[in-house]
Amino acid sequence: WPPPKVEVSAAAPPPSTEEPLPAAEVPEESLVKKWLGKGSILAVTLAAIVGIGGYAPESFLTHFTVFVLACFIGWQVVWNVTASLHTPLMSVTNAISGIIVIGAILHLVQAGNAGVGIMSFAAVLIATINVAGGFRVTHRMLKMFRK
Repeated sequence: WPPPKVEVSAAAPPPSTEEPLPAAEVPEESLVKKWLGKGSILAVTLAAIVGIGGYAPESFLTHFTVFVLACFIGWQVVWNVTASLHTPLMSVTNAISGIIVIGAILHLVQAGNAGVGIMSFAAVLIATINVAGGFRVTHRMLKMFRK
């Protein structure tokens, strides 16, 4: 230990006889169009938030706030983790999906209307697929460390 150094020799690329292609002219989008598109998305989003806030019950708003914060924190965690930690992160999401399966099964058992039953069934199905995939990825990761 340490392993011997590997000497790499790169072959020179063959000389190119072709002429470079002219760069395609891309029409620039006007600044007004660009900001108008972003502004309309922002306006629709704000209108949806005001609509939800004005007509939804208080308990829904509490759950919706927790959901939005969880989405934001999850996004920050996933995008800011190093590449070497993505597989262990999959194991953690595997455990979270297991919790989702349990919650969805509880709602499926107590479903009072068809909408809740359909959504609970879909949650069980999707989370179970995620759990199975997570176990498979974790198994492959652990196999890499066997001799």
